[in-house]
Amino acid sequence: MQSGLLAILDFYWKPEKDSSLPLTFLTGAKVLALGSVLVQDQIPPIDKTVFAQAKHQFGDDTQSTAYANGDHNDTASFDQLANVIGLGATWRIGDNVRLSYDWGQNRTDFGRFMNGNTIYKHETGTSDFDIAGRSNGGTPRFWVARVDIGKADTDKPGSWNAFADYKYFQHSAFFGGNGTEGVTDRYMDGIKSFTIGGGYVPAKDFLLEAFYTFGAKGIGKRDTLYGPEHFTLGDYTRVQVSYKF
Repeated sequence: MQSGLLAILDFYWKPEKDSSLPLTFLTGAKVLALGSVLVQDQIPPIDKTVFAQAKHQFGDDTQSTAYANGDHNDTASFDQLANVIGLGATWRIGDNVRLSYDWGQNRTDFGRFMNGNTIYKHETGTSDFDIAGRSNGGTPRFWVARVDIGKADTDKPGSWNAFADYKYFQHSAFFGGNGTEGVTDRYMDGIKSFTIGGGYVPAKDFLLEAFYTFGAKGIGKRDTLYGPEHFTLGDYTRVQVSYKF
């Protein structure tokens, strides 16, 4: 009887103008709700990896680096999460200035899939977005340009360092563990951003550091309930004090 009364009430009373969403007080009534389910990308961590690196110094001031690593964890559709190749170079100007550049790619089908986009069918003038599959993107790549000045040495009170960099990481070119200390992982995956920072040694074995990341924007579009959209992130500041035992 209760179900029958609720069905009659739902049929005749339309306070929400035929909305398919159930009213909060109609507990137990099953009302069909149509739409899309939005799922956040979850790139699994790398379990096993092989890493190789080769260095060569040119003269007294420059060096180049080449490296590659990969993972062979099976997933539902992909046999390999990462197969990264990269190149890097550092140019030292005097004793206090260093310029560096790193570039790399994740050359796997998984990386190209994650770097792609969901295909939507959208009728102009409506809010209807129907999912029509997914298109692969290009091979995800990353590059970082950085300048360092000085060196903060905890054995030398009064020493200091400063740096500035620009980071560009396409979606699936980054797998966590960025090693930057001043930037969280969410500012690295599918993001381009600037970071400035520095350190100062006020006393022996103490190191005071500050980092500021700004201009963080998505390189591509991310899926939302209403189709793919460009996005930006807020600025990020970090201050920390380290003591060397």
